[in-house]
Amino acid sequence: MQTTVKKWIGSGLSFGIFLGMISCEMEEDTNPPENQEEVQLQSTARQTGETDPGGRSMVNTMVVSDFQVGTREIEMKYAAEADIVAGIDLGSISLKSNIDTELGADASEPQTLILISEGQSRVSAVGEGSTPKGNYQEIQFELYKNTTVENEDPMYGKSLWISGEINGETSQVWMDTESVISASAENEEGHEVNEGTELMLVFDLDDLFENVDFEAAADANSDGVIEIAPGDLDGNADLYSQIEANLESAVKFESGS
Repeated sequence: MQTTVKKWIGSGLSFGIFLGMISCEMEEDTNPPENQEEVQLQSTARQTGETDPGGRSMVNTMVVSDFQVGTREIEMKYAAEADIVAGIDLGSISLKSNIDTELGADASEPQTLILISEGQSRVSAVGEGSTPKGNYQEIQFELYKNTTVENEDPMYGKSLWISGEINGETSQVWMDTESVISASAENEEGHEVNEGTELMLVFDLDDLFENVDFEAAADANSDGVIEIAPGDLDGNADLYSQIEANLESAVKFESGS
C-alpha cells in the first residue's frame, strides 16, 4: 500500500511538472518577444500634375478619375529596438519581419484599396494593430487579383485599375499580375515605430507614368475605350510594358506622421 501511494505521489508530481513546463512554453509562445506599439498602415496615391477644368489631376497627359489596387500578404521588415539600443550599426542589424504580428495579420488580408475616386486622392486603411518597436526599413506585398467581386465590377479579375481620359477619350490602364512588390523607406534610417505611429504605402503616378507616351495610345478595336492592358487589346503593348516596368519604383514606403 505504501509503495502504491508513493507511486501515485511520484506520478502526480511528474504530471504537475509536465503541466508546468507546458504552461511556461505557452506563455513564452503567446507573450510578445519585444515591446510593441499600435500602428496604422494606410495607403494613397500621389499625383502632382496639372488639373483639368473639372479639378481632376492630369499626369503625363492622362486625366485620372479612379485608381484602385489589390494587395495581400503585406509584411514590413525592421531593425529591432533592442538591437538599436545595444548600439549595433543599422547596416549590420539583421532585419526581422512583422508578418506574424497583429498588424501583419490585419494588413495581409486580401483587399482592394481605393486610392483615387472621382479625380480626388483618397486615403485607404490597409491595416491596424500592434507591431514591435524599431526602425522599419522595407515594406513588401503581393498584388491581389480580385475575383470575389461581381463580374460587372471594374476590378473583377484585375490587381490594378486606373480609369480616366487620354486626349479626351475614355481610357483604362489595368493589370492582372500578382507579382511581389518591395519598397524601401525613403530615409536610410527607416521609420521609427513608437506611440501613435502612422505609416503610408504611396503609389506615385508621376513615377508610374514616367516615359509613357500617351500621345501614341490607340483604340485599335474601336470600342470607344483606350485600353492599356495585358494581351495588347488595343495595340498599346509598348505603353503597358513601360508602366509595368515602372510599377515597383512608383511604390513608396513613407511615414504618415
